[in-house]
Amino acid sequence: MSYTAQSHITSVKDVKAFFKYLVRERNIPLQPDMVFANYLDADTQNPVFPPEECELFDRLMDEAFEVCEKLNADIYEIGINTLVP
Repeated sequence: MSYTAQSHITSVKDVKAFFKYLVRERNIPLQPDMVFANYLDADTQNPVFPPEECELFDRLMDEAFEVCEKLNADIYEIGINTLVP
């Protein structure tokens, strides 16, 4: 799966899919409160994501927070459960 400017997070299922994508396909230690520009490569200290992806992923994360708040779902619990295969 990949995300584009047309992608949106509209359900808890979408939140879970987005988190799984980030953790399993992009191999990042997901922290929902962190802006994507702050993810750095451990060896080089260079940003992991280019600015365009940071902007997209930050927007999607904002949408994830909104969905979870609206549906009374715990975004942090969803994040932790993403780490479990």
